Amino acid sequence: FWCACGATTTNRAPEAPEGTVTPGRVSVPAGSFTMGSPEDQPGRDADESPLTVVDLRAFEMDRSPVTVADFEAQMPELQLEASEPPWFLEEETPEGWLGRCNLGSTRKNHPVTCVTWSAARAYCKALGGDLPTEAEWEYASRAGRSSAYQWGADFDGARAVSSVECSDRGCRGTTEAVVTSGDRCNSWGLCDLSGNVWEWTLTDYEEQLGPYVNEVTMDSIEQPIHRGGSWLNENPRLFRSAQRGLNYPGHGLTGIGFRCVWRAR
Repeated sequence: FWCACGATTTNRAPEAPEGTVTPGRVSVPAGSFTMGSPEDQPGRDADESPLTVVDLRAFEMDRSPVTVADFEAQMPELQLEASEPPWFLEEETPEGWLGRCNLGSTRKNHPVTCVTWSAARAYCKALGGDLPTEAEWEYASRAGRSSAYQWGADFDGARAVSSVECSDRGCRGTTEAVVTSGDRCNSWGLCDLSGNVWEWTLTDYEEQLGPYVNEVTMDSIEQPIHRGGSWLNENPRLFRSAQRGLNYPGHGLTGIGFRCVWRAR
């Protein structure tokens, strides 16, 4: 086990936060959790080990993924700072990608998709925040639980926007509008952390868990981890809290979005 910040090897279940601190955000309490999955968890991957105890400070997190409308409001400023093509509009969706990019579409209340990791981070920083570390993301998703899924031991299609029900990758066709309450939200009030879109994190991929999972990098990274599963995915195991996703732009970004965090200074 690796313990960050003097963490112990026992879970400390924090109290649920008392709602939103800033409109659209949720206060995530400080606490310890065990990151990764046990060896007997069905569907686990080898890179979800070793089980790693992490101690986290409190932070705020977007209640839902960043929407098309919210991102488009910042696009002129972000475009000026971009050093590479930062996103694809719906009409620019590359041939061969399943679904369509949400930017530039009428789906203003859907999660923004087809945004590069760099552009996603620039958006969060423009608002005084950042992308979550991989540890912050998993901690927020679990909301004090240690089960395979954020709601329990088995997949529940009512709690995650996916292509599981139609059993073919991308068969759902597209994302759904974000929500702020209901079955797609966990016990801390964070919504769509499982399903709808994978979400970028600050963490660069390594084959085993370790101290890096909660490091806040100041540099660009080559293989950013994304978390949560998306509308594209037909395999239930991809929606587990410990599932780690790895993607390159050439594989398609129609299933990847993001949300921001704000850490105490």
